[in-house]
Amino acid sequence: MGGTDFKYVFSANSMDKEINNSFISIDLQLFADPEKTEEPTPRRLEKAREEGNVPQSNEFNMAVSFLAMSAFLFIIFNPLLNDISKLFYDYFSLDLEFEGPELLNYELNTHSSLYIKLILFFAMAVIVSTILSMIQTRFLFTFKSLKFDLSKINPIKGFKRLFSLRSVIELLKALLKLLVVGLLTYNIIINNWNKILSLADKEPISSFRIIFDMIINILFQLGIALLALSLFDFWYQRYEYKKDLKMSKYEVKQERKEVEGNPEIKSKQRELMRRMLTSRMMQRVPEADVVVTNPTHYAVALKYDAETMQAPIVVAKGANEIAFKIRDIAFKHQIPILERPTLAQKLYHEVEIDEEVPPELYTLVAEVLAYVYKLSL
Repeated sequence: MGGTDFKYVFSANSMDKEINNSFISIDLQLFADPEKTEEPTPRRLEKAREEGNVPQSNEFNMAVSFLAMSAFLFIIFNPLLNDISKLFYDYFSLDLEFEGPELLNYELNTHSSLYIKLILFFAMAVIVSTILSMIQTRFLFTFKSLKFDLSKINPIKGFKRLFSLRSVIELLKALLKLLVVGLLTYNIIINNWNKILSLADKEPISSFRIIFDMIINILFQLGIALLALSLFDFWYQRYEYKKDLKMSKYEVKQERKEVEGNPEIKSKQRELMRRMLTSRMMQRVPEADVVVTNPTHYAVALKYDAETMQAPIVVAKGANEIAFKIRDIAFKHQIPILERPTLAQKLYHEVEIDEEVPPELYTLVAEVLAYVYKLSL
């Protein structure tokens, strides 16, 4: 009967091991809810930033660039008109004998002021847009976003992006910008229609003045309109950015494990370290002169060499199971074991391994050592 029971238990344990081994590779997180409901962690945001993924509004850059261009044109309005008028009259009176390099040199030397103003005008637009982008991205410089990634040309993901909410919003923004540009331009042209019709009867400089005045007005009004639109766009870009970076509960848990370490592994490491320290400590118990106990809860092994030590040191200590092991080793090596509850508790709580006994415990320890030396005589 006993043999049958033993075989039954053995086979049941074997079956349990087989079941555990067969299912150990299954990740239970596969059955968890993959929905991304958690806000992105600081580490997730920082990684996205390192990859060049930061929110920014192109409409804001465009709006401020238009305003800056209109302001620049307004500042250089009269000098620019003079340069253009000079260019206009110069072309009508140009010597037709100029050819090739001679004509180019003549133009560069004669109208360099105009070309410099035009270069500064377009350069200013580029510089303003660049500075605004740097401010929005907090001066981020990275080449990771330029790295080749096959997922970017994945037709399935491209199809999803094409019919996503972001694509619809971007389409609506483009249509709205087109509508705004069309309405503002149409309104300005209608309000200046009589002036436009009279351009043929005016002097070139007067015509240029009317045209440039309309251009500055268009740029300024477009800048104001796009600036209002960019407020919504800036909010939307940040909203989409946070939404795209949202994490599932499993991702948050995995990130915490990466940052702090797997709790199970850390627990096993602490347990392994504790065992190693305990093993080394137990190897030193035979060196002790006496073991002071509680009598059962605590055990502290003391060693004292008058020639090399200023005071006794603790070579091993433990509570409960470890205390029992210390007493067992001391008994096997015929080391005196004395019950001193108060002293044992104080040594256990106040003195670490390889530390000397504090002066306030000298008297109690001296009494113990004196008793031990008396026994050895």
